[in-house]
Amino acid sequence: MSDPDVIAALKGACLDFAALIRSLSDEAFLSPMEGWSPRDVTAHLVGWNELMVEAALSILAGKAPAYYADAPNDYRRINAGFTARHASRSKQELLAELGTSMETLEAFLLALPAGERRADHGVRHYSGVPATVDKIVVSLTGDYRHHADEIRTWLENR
Repeated sequence: MSDPDVIAALKGACLDFAALIRSLSDEAFLSPMEGWSPRDVTAHLVGWNELMVEAALSILAGKAPAYYADAPNDYRRINAGFTARHASRSKQELLAELGTSMETLEAFLLALPAGERRADHGVRHYSGVPATVDKIVVSLTGDYRHHADEIRTWLENR
């Protein structure tokens, strides 16, 4: 995937997720789906959009992103913080936060030289492979898609 495609894929996944959330009734938005509600998932993604700017700056500086420390805990501490910090129960408010956080992340990524986004700055992902800015963007894109699929499956099985 070329550099512009990485950013376009992330933006597309976010727009698809936001359209799905918009289509939910307020009741469905707040209903639990095996733990999390679509509201919680939206808050989680707002938080990750914000965190990716910090993570990218860490990688560019040759440092591991701070969130790697919560990986053994499946990011439960980080995600709990996101759902608490973005606590609105209003679908419109959270979707506005999602949009703003994605615009900020996209602008940050587009301002970086493409070579820097895919460059190895000596940071290793906890799996042992080199960590790059593009790789964390691809991972976030996958998270958007995973959660959209999870919500669609939940809706079909309700």
